[in-house]
Amino acid sequence: MNATMRSREGMALPMVLGAITLIGTLIAGVMYLATQDFRVGANTLNEARAEEAAEYGLNRVTTDWDLSKNLTTVAGDTLRKTYTDPAGATVNVFVTRLNGPYFWAVSEGQTRGNSLQYGSLRRHGSLFRINTPSVSILGAVTAAGNVKVSGNITLNGNDVTPSGWTNCPTLVNMPGSVISPTATVSVNGSVSVSGNPPTMTSAAAADTNTYFKYGSAPGSPTYASLAALANITIPGGTYNGMAPAVSSGTCQTGGTNNWGDPVRHVPAAACESYFPIIHVTGDLKATNGTGQGVLLVDGDFIKAGNFSFSGLIIARGTIRSSGNGNAVTGAEMAAAIDLGDAVTLSGNVTVQYSSCTIANALAGSSNLMRTKGRAWVNLY
Repeated sequence: MNATMRSREGMALPMVLGAITLIGTLIAGVMYLATQDFRVGANTLNEARAEEAAEYGLNRVTTDWDLSKNLTTVAGDTLRKTYTDPAGATVNVFVTRLNGPYFWAVSEGQTRGNSLQYGSLRRHGSLFRINTPSVSILGAVTAAGNVKVSGNITLNGNDVTPSGWTNCPTLVNMPGSVISPTATVSVNGSVSVSGNPPTMTSAAAADTNTYFKYGSAPGSPTYASLAALANITIPGGTYNGMAPAVSSGTCQTGGTNNWGDPVRHVPAAACESYFPIIHVTGDLKATNGTGQGVLLVDGDFIKAGNFSFSGLIIARGTIRSSGNGNAVTGAEMAAAIDLGDAVTLSGNVTVQYSSCTIANALAGSSNLMRTKGRAWVNLY
């Protein structure tokens, strides 16, 4: 006898299909949320990397700055530098010269995208200035002790601009020599001292801050900080033959005997824009050489014949001259820490005050720094 087949409707299959659909939907939702979270995180990371890259570019402005640009650029000139930060982001930096000692830098940091997210771009701007030391120059010769002059000597505090020099401030006549109130000036021979006035005493000439601290604001440059930035550091001794060194049209700044080129040529020579800080860690005797910039002497400085220098000379000890053909165009300062006679000039010597060579020497050897206050802006 055949069994009777009856229809039996159940809930198992619909429940299984519903569960599969629900689980699939949950998995799809989780995957979607995970993907979105990954993209948001990756984009946030890209944005942070781009921001760091933009800041990296601004920091490189000061560390990689070419000091010659302090004097060779004019308002409106724009320089471009390209870097790759350690994480692989591309950085483009645009530095524009403004009026005066100021530069405006814009740094763009850009990260690379991929198939899952876009790259990111951030742009920061910052205002920089040339950190020029504010040296208190009182005259052509400033001395903390006595000044002795004999022979064919010319001390001239009347301001001049040497032939061919540019980027010069307004001429202001200064005294020929300035000494401390307790010091004396003794003159013998064919001596010419001129200026406004020719000689004078000043308490500032006896103040060590005049020689070793350049500005009153916190963090202002000092003798020690300038010495630490020296392009050339040499021990005390006798040096001669200092002259510009040029190879294939490029100024060779790696040697210790290239002290720049104070002559302005037509067309311009390669070492005219090189204003080194020269730091001598003892006594210096210089002969048969030429240079420009800032000369710092920890001991006594002797110009022994046929030595010319344009810029600023600061000696912790005394300054002496002998022989013929010695010339300084700018100013010289002798702190005379250990000796009573700060400056002794004999032979054939000329010290001509020039605010132009001093300004160029200080600006041409100074790094950039961010201005104080609101010097930074997030452009986008």
